[in-house]
Amino acid sequence: MRATISILASSMMLASCSDPKAASKDNFEHVINAWVEKHPPCITVPWGDAQEGDGSRMDFPRYKESAPQKLAFMEAARKKQAEAFDALVEAGLMKASATEITRKAAFGDEKKIAVTAYDLTDKGKAALEEDAKGAVLSGAQTAFCYGKPHVDEVTQFTEPGEVMGMKISQVSYRYHLADLPDWANSARVKAAFPEIARNTAESLDGKAAVVLTGDGWKHEKEI
Repeated sequence: MRATISILASSMMLASCSDPKAASKDNFEHVINAWVEKHPPCITVPWGDAQEGDGSRMDFPRYKESAPQKLAFMEAARKKQAEAFDALVEAGLMKASATEITRKAAFGDEKKIAVTAYDLTDKGKAALEEDAKGAVLSGAQTAFCYGKPHVDEVTQFTEPGEVMGMKISQVSYRYHLADLPDWANSARVKAAFPEIARNTAESLDGKAAVVLTGDGWKHEKEI
């Protein structure tokens, strides 16, 4: 009798593992991992505080005014942005050079201003992702992305329930970032971009919703 129960239990476990529509830790781990591995964390490249002519602050190179600002809060912002740029230069993602640009002034006039130009290196171009952090309010952005998220364990999930005609489960999991580039371990970069220190901890907690489809479970952002 015990042997029969054991065989039945094993059969049910095997069926659950092979059924992509089963609510199981293995299925959810696979689904979430497939999504997060393609979406690493990123840091937004600073815009700069100057632009040439009709150019955009989104273009490269990015320009930083050399002259200190008269207002204290503007000067503090200028220094903070300069620290971020200089950290990226030290990490090898950008290069800096002193130059002048022509900027439009009031009434259609133009004037020359001294700036530091920050442009991408080959290493920076390889790490750059366009629209990586685009949002409704901020629009398209450019960012340096780092690491490869990997799910280590699904810690728990809710019993799948109906929400707006879809069967959904809320999943909690632990993950870490693998394959970190050397620049993401730079102390100066971490100081300028504190989110890197948080995202490169040994173990991180994540949450996601998974949705049951005709092909099995999908990450909520794939629907």
